[in-house]
Amino acid sequence: MISKIRKYQDSWLTKAILALTALSFMSLFGITGYVNSANKNRAVIKVDNLEILQDEMNVKLNNSIRKAKNMFGDSIEVTDEIRKNILLGLIKENLNNMIISREADKENVNISDNLIKKIISTQPEFMDTTGHFNPELLRRQLSYFDMSEQEYISDLKQNIINRHIVSSPVENIAFPKFMNKYVAQIENQQKVFSYVTINPAVLKIDRKISDEEIQQYYQDFAPQFEEAEKRDISFLELKIDDLSKKINPSDEEISSFYKENKSQYVVAEKRYVLQMVLDSKENADKALSELQKGTDFYKVASDIANQDRETTKLGNVTADSLLPELSDKVFAQKANEIVGPINSEFGWHILKVTQITPKKVTSLESAKNDIINTIRQERAYEEALNIVNKIEDRIGNGDNLENIAKDQNVKINKVFSLKEDGSYKSLSNNSYKNVVMSGDFIETAFSYNVGEISQVIETDNGFILANIDKIEDAHIKPLNDVKDEIIKIWTENEKSAIAQEIINDVVADLDNGENLQNIASRFKLNLITTKPLKRGEEFAGLNSAQLTEAYQTPTGEYRLLSSAGTTRIVTPVKVINANTNIDKNQLNGINLKMQKALEQDLSNELVNDYSKKMDVRVKYRLMGFDDL
Repeated sequence: MISKIRKYQDSWLTKAILALTALSFMSLFGITGYVNSANKNRAVIKVDNLEILQDEMNVKLNNSIRKAKNMFGDSIEVTDEIRKNILLGLIKENLNNMIISREADKENVNISDNLIKKIISTQPEFMDTTGHFNPELLRRQLSYFDMSEQEYISDLKQNIINRHIVSSPVENIAFPKFMNKYVAQIENQQKVFSYVTINPAVLKIDRKISDEEIQQYYQDFAPQFEEAEKRDISFLELKIDDLSKKINPSDEEISSFYKENKSQYVVAEKRYVLQMVLDSKENADKALSELQKGTDFYKVASDIANQDRETTKLGNVTADSLLPELSDKVFAQKANEIVGPINSEFGWHILKVTQITPKKVTSLESAKNDIINTIRQERAYEEALNIVNKIEDRIGNGDNLENIAKDQNVKINKVFSLKEDGSYKSLSNNSYKNVVMSGDFIETAFSYNVGEISQVIETDNGFILANIDKIEDAHIKPLNDVKDEIIKIWTENEKSAIAQEIINDVVADLDNGENLQNIASRFKLNLITTKPLKRGEEFAGLNSAQLTEAYQTPTGEYRLLSSAGTTRIVTPVKVINANTNIDKNQLNGINLKMQKALEQDLSNELVNDYSKKMDVRVKYRLMGFDDL
């Protein structure tokens, strides 16, 4: 299942986005994640009893794209290729994590909250200049990487589990050092290649297609010329907003709602706080003494607590965002008063409140319009359901869409020649484009016969009823309508046949020992000879797998390398061996690289082995990958 994930595109931008969005926060851990919204919210990845739903994957994708834009700027264009590659990376990451988590469950591996707390509080990134944990530094780091504390803790737990279940078993398997020089020689070796390109698209055809061939192609490719079933649909929408305008809540209802949801109308008091954290009571008392003499808070924090200005700024805080032992005292003091010293598990705290933003309570009168709108929306939805039930009863009794539209004072819209792929010929109201292309609308439209009214389709704005006006069955298009298409198919096939004939002749001559240069001259093919290239350097537009195959070809032999209909016949003509005196630092670097590659390969095999004992399912099509 894991092996079905395709290789990512070679675009440097795609690779950069994948690396940054997936790995940018890893430095915090200190220890060596294209959905078709028309479908219902179903599980897209399942590993035994664990699953990820479409909506969850969509959120993960949007978060990764947002992080990419934060890193590269809004000017970056997130193309379909980049979006799909990011999604593939997320699928692989989440699938691996789910397999590892299930294996951890089977092995009873559990990461306690105390361990997580200890790890976080000892990370250098979250320590101030005195070496003490500073929660504000944690918050700043997470904010910079666009992560919540819960996301960070979840990722931290997952990485610890991954290390225990996967990394630890493979990390002590070393790559032999005696192999370093051989790898270095291979990496530094250069080869010169000669190649010819045979592209059917540029070849000439010396005849025209006959009428008999046109008829034969029309029969042979009949399914390709099929016109899909099309339907004309009339539909109306009951909008929640329209119903809500008819609802007028009483003063009693408004008052009751305000009382029941009072917390929504209260903005908690905030205080701008400076803080220094000291390692002992003695230093805390010394700092307090200096402050009482009138010494600047920042200067005392610098001289005694070894804190810089930014670390000392705790910022605007609410009572519930502070440690319990600090909160009550900080929010009991007046502005510009000193609080502390107060002892906590992180040290001795001295704080100063420099600014107070009082609690703000929105009065009932000020909140009245918002409350009315909220009540209207809630009651409008209930009212819409009641109306829908009555309408469905009327439909069951044979009523038509026109009468229903008249009674509800709504307009009937039409879509013409709608196909199951969501395309259509025309639409009476373009604001309904997304509705008629949605999965629910299409499924409903193709589930009824002519003259039938559908069941209600719920949308973001309300409820839709559809009537099937006309059905045009699927059929093969007339020959005259597809003649140009037939000629195009025939032309491509003829050119491909000519190209294959040339390839066969060139290969036969090469097998007979003839030189590629002479063959190219005889067939009027352009022979290109490269400069000396190291392994992995690109030429002739070959992809990474084809480059590897080309470099593995012995001198004097050849390879046929094809992509997108174009074939290249490549042969190495010269090998330039590397200098045997290889720098020690290069050898050490190669050993480290090979060690990491070996560990990665073994880790992948281990995860694959775990997955064989589990029920693993990935629904690629639900995520927009029809070719996986």
